[in-house]
Amino acid sequence: MSKVTPLVGQRLKGETSKSIQACNDYLRMGPGRSLAKLNRKYREDVQNESPSKAVGTLTNWSGRYGWVKRAEQYDAMIEEEKTQIALDMMRSGLALDYERVDKLKSLFDLLFGELMEEGEDGLLHNLWLPDVKSIGSGEFAERVDIERYNSPIIGDLRGLLDDLAKETGGRVKMQEVKHAGEIKGYVSFSPDEWDADED
Repeated sequence: MSKVTPLVGQRLKGETSKSIQACNDYLRMGPGRSLAKLNRKYREDVQNESPSKAVGTLTNWSGRYGWVKRAEQYDAMIEEEKTQIALDMMRSGLALDYERVDKLKSLFDLLFGELMEEGEDGLLHNLWLPDVKSIGSGEFAERVDIERYNSPIIGDLRGLLDDLAKETGGRVKMQEVKHAGEIKGYVSFSPDEWDADED
């Protein structure tokens, strides 16, 4: 077996490549690991490449080379890496509000540009779309060319404006103020106050 490096700590005096490999396999099992589970895994190894199939040998290595302490260090290291990855994700890309606003603005500009595109006749050909309708049925059916309002793109643009308003705090919610069943006026709430208002 080639020289193996411990996942945690340094090679200790007397530690062989086989015992280090067994320790590394033990560590990789994660929380809930045990020598019994490791031994079972090795005994089921049909390739006969496991460091040892004897539970006594694994127990000896574990005690002599501090596998339990190494496991604690390894688990802490993995958790620290996970935390760092999560923090990095929350500090970059679309997790940042200004990045989301930038993407929403770019998408709005793209759709608005499509909507305002003029045809050769100078008309906004993406606002009114050509379509056909059939009037009558059978041999008396007649095809009629019509124009259909492009409501999907308008709906998408309105949705983007709404999303931008929510991201930038530009939406104000009005709440009726009633007294004895009569509406006395309205109170404005900022987006940050909406959730508290609904509790």
